[in-house]
Amino acid sequence: MGLFQQISLEAKTRALRSLVIGGLAINFHGCSRDTADLDLLIERDARSRWVDFLLGLGYIIYRDRGVFVQLTPPAQGAWPVDLMLVSEATFQPMFAAGIGVEMFGAAVLIPSLEHLLALKLHALKHGHVERFMKDYLDVENLIRANSVDVHSEKIRQLFQKYGTLELYEKVRRTCAS
Repeated sequence: MGLFQQISLEAKTRALRSLVIGGLAINFHGCSRDTADLDLLIERDARSRWVDFLLGLGYIIYRDRGVFVQLTPPAQGAWPVDLMLVSEATFQPMFAAGIGVEMFGAAVLIPSLEHLLALKLHALKHGHVERFMKDYLDVENLIRANSVDVHSEKIRQLFQKYGTLELYEKVRRTCAS
């Protein structure tokens, strides 16, 4: 059984909820992006249960920044796992609007396009400078691949709430049709 099947099965058994985010979710929203890890969005209150589960599979924590936990896989070539922790108030609407997809033989949820854009905008606003270009290109590519109207008030408000108006203007200029 592969990692994705194990996670899907154990998550049901242990009542653990997650959304697959990052590059894998980007790919399901119509963009081609290489990724070498499994990024999961989870509830902050479920952190210890997720970590215990992954440690039980042989994973090792190599970085813990409080809201972001990165784990090294037990074997070379296996998927590293990153856990992004959010409050239940943030997680619940994203989970409720999640899109069911099959990923490597397992049923998983990914965020809606709007929620994925919000996550990327939040990362751009609060993230590390070395990730800026990757996250920025993800936003541009998601907008283009999904024919998002960058002139819509809804998109401007999304940028204002989770990113910045400066980012909005830059994306609007580069993605305008």
